[in-house]
Amino acid sequence: MPIAKLIREGLERMEYRGYDSAGIALVNDGKIELRKKAGRIIDINKNGWLDSMSGQFGVGHTRWATHGRPVEFNSHPHLDCSGKIALVHNGIIENYQDLRKELIARGHNLKSDTDTEVFPHLIEEFIGKGFDLKDSVIETVKLCKGAYGVVVCHADTPEYMVVARKESPLIIGITPGETTYCGSDIPAFLPLTRKAIILDDDEVAVLYPGEVEIFKVKSGEKKKLDMMDVKYSMEAAQKVLDGKSYKWFMHKELHEVPRKIKEQIMMPQEDLDSFVKTILEAERIFITAAGTAFYAALAGKFLISNFGGPYVEAILCSEFIDTLPNMPENSVVIAVSQSGETADTIEAIRYAREKHGAKICSIVNVVGSSLTRYSDEVIITTAGLEIAVASQKAYCTQVSALTLIALRIAELKETYSVEEIKKFRDALLKTVDIAENILIEEGKIREIGEKISNETNIYFLARGISTSAALEGALKLKEIAYIHTEAYAAGESKHGPIALIEEGFPCIFIAPPDATYSRLIGNIMEMKSRGAKIISVVADFDENVTEISDYTIRIPIENNKYAIATSIVPFVLTLQLMAYFVSDFKGLDPDKPKNLAKSVTVK
Repeated sequence: MPIAKLIREGLERMEYRGYDSAGIALVNDGKIELRKKAGRIIDINKNGWLDSMSGQFGVGHTRWATHGRPVEFNSHPHLDCSGKIALVHNGIIENYQDLRKELIARGHNLKSDTDTEVFPHLIEEFIGKGFDLKDSVIETVKLCKGAYGVVVCHADTPEYMVVARKESPLIIGITPGETTYCGSDIPAFLPLTRKAIILDDDEVAVLYPGEVEIFKVKSGEKKKLDMMDVKYSMEAAQKVLDGKSYKWFMHKELHEVPRKIKEQIMMPQEDLDSFVKTILEAERIFITAAGTAFYAALAGKFLISNFGGPYVEAILCSEFIDTLPNMPENSVVIAVSQSGETADTIEAIRYAREKHGAKICSIVNVVGSSLTRYSDEVIITTAGLEIAVASQKAYCTQVSALTLIALRIAELKETYSVEEIKKFRDALLKTVDIAENILIEEGKIREIGEKISNETNIYFLARGISTSAALEGALKLKEIAYIHTEAYAAGESKHGPIALIEEGFPCIFIAPPDATYSRLIGNIMEMKSRGAKIISVVADFDENVTEISDYTIRIPIENNKYAIATSIVPFVLTLQLMAYFVSDFKGLDPDKPKNLAKSVTVK
């Protein structure tokens, strides 16, 4: 296969990480050809514009803009003055302004607004001083403060390329003795090889055909290779599940939820016990995450508390350092993440670990990710590959894992009898069938989605643990349907939000029949009496909330305390499905929402 087409196909598999511009640079007989534009790859490659490039090796990039608008001259790859060096970069270089000024003062011609462009020009200078490409990259990254995953090729060194990583994911794929690949995530090379090497922070790798050498940036020491076998199937990177094709990855991935939560519930007991033991030995416990993972963390906080466990303080990872200038001794931080590379989460747990000696327990979806490497205990979630930018499988498996943690804590603290713990666990396992039934009957959720698809403002309201579901439901509609939504603890609605209620204003209530149920009815009536349109997500056997709602979505749970206490995932799955259908009704792309990227590796 032509190299350009191979790179382009890899970039398309990586578009969930960024898709506002793309480009490829190929080395061809001692020269570099560069083609790049703003827009989606499918549009850029019309008439084979990228595929028709010729060359023996090269780099490609699909961008999520951080420094500089998403226009052609800011697109990657970037070149040096000589046009011999091509480079792509993920991350943020914090001192790029100073480096840029120095380069310009020394006569370099920088053509973009990006922080990335300082890299090839610095490498150019070191090569001019007699360093080879590998050592030039090492000396360059020593000057750069911040996060980077960089891939560099030079027209005069066709025998190898160089990559470097710090706080930005970089994974090498290899067919030993034949070919070497590199990407910011495994799907980039998934159809080509199942052998992978995960680069650590402050490491540089030299990529030869079918061979890799890794060096420490600070010491120059050569590192022994640690190769892993990729477990993802090719089906995971396609819009196909059990032989059925789906229009969008998000819809396909929602249909994976039942099997994924079942796999999570069957996780190894020793992993769970070690994780829980660390929590129970702590004097203070914090839980931190960002976005959807934070809403899973909030659910976990409620679950641990509701089952009689220790108090857990939930803090957004972007606010963690400012909230805790001084952490108590013997603290544990539970970090929740899909990618394991979220910059704010990594910054928070490194601060807790390095400055205050906290132990880190992570719940993360990617083996070998940065978060796992900074953690004392790890639970790997079973979501598998998520291509859709708006996370759904990850939330459901994260909450399933947190439920298991809460139940194991309850068992060890003897807050419930052995018989009752078993009934809770059995109820948790039944959520697999409940989720299956929700998906079988998804047409009913689709009907509700159609009814709200033209709304411009929506409230999501709930109490207790269901507040985390409300937050996730609101976030999904924002992310993929571009509807302004707000989620509140329902008791707060009368302290401001109710001022906006007028005839027909849609209010979505998450109303499981738990201890908050009767109070939530009062909140529904407050909204209804002011003209709100009431849409409620209720248990299948519900009567009271149904009677005062305009529309209901019914969750097929059993009428007992065990099923009710473990029902958060089915309620959230319903809201995620509803958001998907709204997006589809509006003719939007739910897999690649505007301005968003899957793994946010900038602070």
